[in-house]
Amino acid sequence: MPVHGCIIGGGLAGAMLAWRLASQTRWQLDLLTGGPDRTDATAASGGAVRCYERDPEQRRLAALSMVELRSSRTLRRWARFQPVESVYLRSDASGIDAEIAEIETLLPGSARRGSAEDLGALGWVGVPDGATAVLERVAGYTAPDALRAATLADRAVRRRVCVLAAPAQTITLAESGSVAVTIGGQRREYDLVVVAAGAWTPALLRSSRLPAGGYRTKSIQYGVYRTDGWRPSQFVDEITGLYGRPAGDDGLLLGLPTELWGVDPDRPPDAPALANTAAALAEARFPRLRLGRLLSTARAADCYPDDPILRIRSVVDTVHFLVTFTGGSGGSVKTVLAASKLAADQLAGAFRPIGQPSARSLTGGSTS
Repeated sequence: MPVHGCIIGGGLAGAMLAWRLASQTRWQLDLLTGGPDRTDATAASGGAVRCYERDPEQRRLAALSMVELRSSRTLRRWARFQPVESVYLRSDASGIDAEIAEIETLLPGSARRGSAEDLGALGWVGVPDGATAVLERVAGYTAPDALRAATLADRAVRRRVCVLAAPAQTITLAESGSVAVTIGGQRREYDLVVVAAGAWTPALLRSSRLPAGGYRTKSIQYGVYRTDGWRPSQFVDEITGLYGRPAGDDGLLLGLPTELWGVDPDRPPDAPALANTAAALAEARFPRLRLGRLLSTARAADCYPDDPILRIRSVVDTVHFLVTFTGGSGGSVKTVLAASKLAADQLAGAFRPIGQPSARSLTGGSTS
């Protein structure tokens, strides 16, 4: 008997989860992509991918995602993957060798510890004493919007997923144990509902009178500048917060984390001073860099749980199969391949063919 599920949210996380589940014949899914005029975190994401992350679970998921990306010509084509080396500047060296060793176990020859001399050769200046870096040979950037579109156009998705360009209005826990979603004024009942609505997740839960604690929205913003001549490779500067990557033939994407929390995802704020600060920090860190005019800016909002890792989380501790799948960080592009596979495996295990499903099994294992 098929499992009838609904994934609320057509960002990269929701699309990848639908793609994973569509490869299994037991699933029949409705995927709600929201209104056509919404700019979500996937559309605004800078698309950088690498293995190194400070958080151990993020690092593991990012490395496993990179392994799959490297092994699949189809995924690289869908994602428009551009290989480029990555530099992650840390303020200290505590535990860094063990963290690099974890990456090396999955991708031998990919990552190494960088010295001050290495950074100088890469164009960095003003690095404080005691700081160190993780240099990654296997890294790059993708086009998350293109990966989403290609995923939804895949043959398996077209067979088993009904894509509806509409938002969910409310979610209701039915007495039968199913979960009902109101779509365009019509109520539909499902065996499973996954809220992967990104920045719209907490508002949807609150409007449905469901627990929404632990989920916050945050503004994300960056700019793309024209450059004249030299430009740095992909990088994260943990000391200043600055991050960047090459963009096109002569562009450079530059951004800084914002501290704008609780924003309306339909009206993400514009912080023009942030672009000026990012440009000034980049020119101070990279004296060889010659920035030209600001070509474009991107701004959106994303949902950040208390532990910003892309994974399945139960909304209610009952027999109802209602979960969220969100993790912040611009659609979690670095981890979405491994995270969506893990989430699909959890859902498949919960709805096993023999016996009754257990709600607790949805969040069991290493990601609970």
